[in-house]
Amino acid sequence: MSRSLLQGVNEVMKKAKLIQGDSGSLTSLTDSPRQLWVDTVVQSWNEVIDELYSTTDTPKPQQLSSNTITLATNDRSYALQSDLITIYFPLIDETNGQYIYEYSGGYLALINSQPVPADYTGLPIYGIIDPTNGELYLDRIPTATENGLVYKYRYNKDFSLDATADTFPFTDAVFRALVPAVTEIFNYYHKKEFSETVFNLSMGRAARLVTGTPMRKGYLPSRMRDAGIMNPFD
Repeated sequence: MSRSLLQGVNEVMKKAKLIQGDSGSLTSLTDSPRQLWVDTVVQSWNEVIDELYSTTDTPKPQQLSSNTITLATNDRSYALQSDLITIYFPLIDETNGQYIYEYSGGYLALINSQPVPADYTGLPIYGIIDPTNGELYLDRIPTATENGLVYKYRYNKDFSLDATADTFPFTDAVFRALVPAVTEIFNYYHKKEFSETVFNLSMGRAARLVTGTPMRKGYLPSRMRDAGIMNPFD
């Protein structure tokens, strides 16, 4: 059974001794007297999940998604999904078997290769993300002939938990393994206390459950390494 974010908040607050037993459990993520604690626990859960999948070099579940663009006459730039983090090339016209590949030189190289941009028209072959607006910029301007062609793209979307009923994208075993790590991050923010040993053991167990690989020497977030917190395994 997938655990909800509300359950995750309650488990961490119990472990941090902020609530006692089920009788003190929150029923929603809105609780005026304890709102600062609740918000920090939610933030801590998202940070630990990011850290887990980043350090294990594993894609987050539910992160890969897809959408389409539809070519329009004289339209060279196309808005992409607002939650897009990384796009995967090529884009595919699944009706006609055409592709739009990533322009290898980057955005400025494409711009510089076309001194008169209006001269480049027809079926696009290459595209690149325009860093000024986040849109897909094509190497050619579609004409009436290309108007209406649909290209599918796949992308990694932003993933975060913020609603009461949001569920964790992993098993209960991973959830239980991460509770101590999230509690340590919460303690770091609110009590200026942090046990790297507990954090590493918690993250190590979760990482093994996610990937099946041996435990690393450390899983300490970079901001804590930068703060000079030492790794007891060294």
